[in-house]
Amino acid sequence: MVDTAAPWCVFDADIGDALRDSFESIPGRVVLTTRLGAYAGALYRGQVAFEDLEGESLDFEVTAFLSSDWQGGNFLGYEGFLQRIRFAVDPESNLFYFGRI
Repeated sequence: MVDTAAPWCVFDADIGDALRDSFESIPGRVVLTTRLGAYAGALYRGQVAFEDLEGESLDFEVTAFLSSDWQGGNFLGYEGFLQRIRFAVDPESNLFYFGRI
């Protein structure tokens, strides 16, 4: 889900567990307060590849909040990701367009 109000990308615990091994840990603990409650976790930074249906796939650096307790879905957040790219959402066709700035 694209969430321009989310402070960071947030991934379910199973994806987060896989990312911890390849992402760089940012020191410190963080508490993310959501509609589902407060979750303790940490911030991580790393590269992700986005596959494009047309054109070329791109690698982007993201900052993600990872918590072993989070099961609220996956969110592409503004700070640390969406602010670094050019993007558009077409709700009628449920497509996400993206590219480098």
